[in-house]
Amino acid sequence: MKKYIYAALLQAIILSISMSSCINEEKYSSSSKINLQFSSDTVSFDTLFTTVGSITKQIRVFNPENEAVKLDYITLAGGTNSYFRLNVDGDTSLTAKNVVIGAKDSIFIFIRAELDVNNQSNPLLIEDSIIFVFNQKQQSVVLNAYGQDAYFHKNNTLFPIGSDSLVCSLAHQGGESAGVTLNGNTVRWKSDKPHVIVGNCVVQRGYTLQIDENTKIHMCNGASLVVDSNATLDAQGTVTSPVVFQPLRTQDRYADIPGQWGMLWFMPGSKDNKLYNAVIKNATIGMLADTCVNNNHTVELKNTVIANCSSIGLYARGADIYAENTVVCNTGSHAVALTLGGSYEFIGCSIVSYWNYNTKRSDAALLINDYYTDINDNIQLRLLQKCDFHNTVVYGSLDNETELDILEEIDNCLMFDHCLLRTEVLNDAKYKSLHNCQFNKDPMFADILTNDLFPSDNSPLIGNGNGTYNSIVPYDIYGTLRLDPPCIGAIENRTHSTK
Repeated sequence: MKKYIYAALLQAIILSISMSSCINEEKYSSSSKINLQFSSDTVSFDTLFTTVGSITKQIRVFNPENEAVKLDYITLAGGTNSYFRLNVDGDTSLTAKNVVIGAKDSIFIFIRAELDVNNQSNPLLIEDSIIFVFNQKQQSVVLNAYGQDAYFHKNNTLFPIGSDSLVCSLAHQGGESAGVTLNGNTVRWKSDKPHVIVGNCVVQRGYTLQIDENTKIHMCNGASLVVDSNATLDAQGTVTSPVVFQPLRTQDRYADIPGQWGMLWFMPGSKDNKLYNAVIKNATIGMLADTCVNNNHTVELKNTVIANCSSIGLYARGADIYAENTVVCNTGSHAVALTLGGSYEFIGCSIVSYWNYNTKRSDAALLINDYYTDINDNIQLRLLQKCDFHNTVVYGSLDNETELDILEEIDNCLMFDHCLLRTEVLNDAKYKSLHNCQFNKDPMFADILTNDLFPSDNSPLIGNGNGTYNSIVPYDIYGTLRLDPPCIGAIENRTHSTK
């Protein structure tokens, strides 16, 4: 009899365990509407990895539900190639599987960045994400880190701008750790490592910031370099080693994306600014130059490229701009906007836009304007003192790429000499300052989709410039010798010229 009793008890125990197991399994929520909660949706490693090879941070993952959640797996999107490593509640494998988070409970994930501390080829910005897969859905947490050794300029000062103020760094502060040397009021940024501007950086009144050849300036999202009144930026690269202003993200997929940072802003009264052999790319506004208060140029541009701006490339407001061998291309609004009067001269330049992003461009590549409307809706004239274009191409995808928003008579201050223009207005008889210009002829650029503005063979740009300006601009933007007569634009035809 006892034998049967024991057998019955054993069977009951086994059944009870089995049923308990089934019940526990059923208690895992299977709803795809569940959303895990995270202590942070982004984990950032703000570390110079040449001095500290790795650091550990953590996030907490919450399950807000009344039932437990079983995750299929937690892993890194970058897999084995990731610069990060995870510890999921003690599990250090590449992929943690069948991770259970109890009802209204949480787990900790520890993240470690692992880099070669002496590897100068580490990316400047390292990005990855933690992937959480469960109940036929996926959530993620972003990971990023500064990976390559660089000089950082971070917000640490409240700087007054008019009636407002700007949280920023100052270009002359930071010393050796920021790659800054100071000689009186002359500031030099060292070129041995990249400079990263986090937020905004200001060249303060009375200072001159010198940036030498081969210096790379990386701008974080929304960051700008601001040159104050009575301050100067002197950025001079070479043809082969330009000064480059570019976004923090340098991977191929970000190479041509506009609007990744703010702008270079030359404030009213800023003077004698120079950008020689420089590249400004992927900004919102490439360069904003405000009113000049003396007879000096606000900005001189030589052998400079401004490209892939989500708004305006070169934006002048009553400024004094001199530009030679300068390319402004691929902008969401005007490539060049010369507004509120001012004084301007362009020699051997290419002002071109075949904007090829999702938003449609409706603004002409070149805008010239001589007034504004004040707060009382009164028109205020700002006279155009000089506006000369020599050997310059203004072209793009619109029927009219030259917009004149002019109130005053401009015969004596507006000149187009040996230019190629896509326009519906400039061949009007009242604009008589036109000398040997061509209208609405396809310039036959090598590849407009990649901003390759070399004139192809048989281009109307070839040999149609004014050779008088060869004494001022003997070489094109790439250092190619110009022939007489030269090509129109910043770039000579490859077969037309010799080195």
